[in-house]
Amino acid sequence: MAVKAIRPNEPPKKAKKKAGNLKKKIKKSKSGIMSAFNARSKAIGEIDYTFLLLTAVLTIIGLVMLLSASTPTANIKFSGRSYYFFIRQFVFAIMGAIFMYMVSLVDYHKYKKYANVGILVGIILLVLVLIPGIGVARNGSRRWINLGITDFQPTELVKFLIALFFASSIADRRYDLKTLDGLVKYGLWILAIAVPILLETHLSGAIVICGIAICLLIVGGANIKYIVTGGLGLLGAGAAVAMLIPSRAARLISFWHPFDDPQGKGYQIIQSLYAIGSGGLFGRGLGDSMQKYSYLPEPYNDFIFSIVSEELGFVGAAFIILLFALLIIRGMKIAHEAPDAFGMLLAIGIMSQIAIQTILNIAVVTSSVPNTGVTLPFFSYGGTAVMMLLMEMGVVLNISRQSRNKL
Repeated sequence: MAVKAIRPNEPPKKAKKKAGNLKKKIKKSKSGIMSAFNARSKAIGEIDYTFLLLTAVLTIIGLVMLLSASTPTANIKFSGRSYYFFIRQFVFAIMGAIFMYMVSLVDYHKYKKYANVGILVGIILLVLVLIPGIGVARNGSRRWINLGITDFQPTELVKFLIALFFASSIADRRYDLKTLDGLVKYGLWILAIAVPILLETHLSGAIVICGIAICLLIVGGANIKYIVTGGLGLLGAGAAVAMLIPSRAARLISFWHPFDDPQGKGYQIIQSLYAIGSGGLFGRGLGDSMQKYSYLPEPYNDFIFSIVSEELGFVGAAFIILLFALLIIRGMKIAHEAPDAFGMLLAIGIMSQIAIQTILNIAVVTSSVPNTGVTLPFFSYGGTAVMMLLMEMGVVLNISRQSRNKL
């Protein structure tokens, strides 16, 4: 009995042809998806690598100088734990770098809807700092909230929130800046933030935040005569408050004649000038500072630039100033090429923070202005500060992705 061969449902050639067509369709579908993805990536563009490189270089140099400046003090304060300040700063810098990368991928327009809520949260946090049991007091100032494993400084967050709020508001309602009533509203917001910061006796924080706000108002097109009048009023009020606080008043007075009290109020600035002067043209050498050995108080904080000048000399200090200048210029270029007013103003607000703090800090350590306690970005010790600063750099990098030159 002959056995009939079982025939497949379709001829082999036809089945093969059908499978080939199906593969082509899948490939075409994948190609369409990838084309759409690539088109979106091309539209968004890449980050500004020059800005990223400058940020990375300043962060690395800042960590190296913090290690050098903080080791003797940490060894005394923490019984041989010489790297205490450096390790903490390094951990926060790594966290900040991770957040910078993540934030650089998030469309900056998404922050706009949180601008109003954010500024209110910031003001609440500044008020909470003033409440005993919540706020932490050190050296006569109450600036931190204890989170258990570390302390959080709300002022560093508010520096970003004021830039975000003003950028959002000005971008939507530029016409408000042309009237006195409109500017008064912005002035009231500035006061609502500056007053609790001044009550913390954090004069430098209030100066920086007011500076950011004023820069954005000017760029937004505010009437200059109103800005000058309001600025002089804020300056007078700040000076009055400072004179009412004994420690601040002493700083202002000692600024004029530090050598009248060389062992008292003028001691810190005198030691700072000694450090800068002894650095000469090329410096004593990395790690070879003398002033950091209990001569200059807290050399790893507000006066770290003095140690930079002592160890690296005029050439090294000038190079670091150049890096800051290049970062600020590059950031302003990103602002100029932003696709909309909100992006431009937000980038300017962030970069003005770096510019104001850098200029003020160097002016203080060289005795060009009274000591306000302002820190040097990327260099001075402060976990919240370095982490927030790197996150803000991530925002600027995202704005650079959407530059008009890349759309």
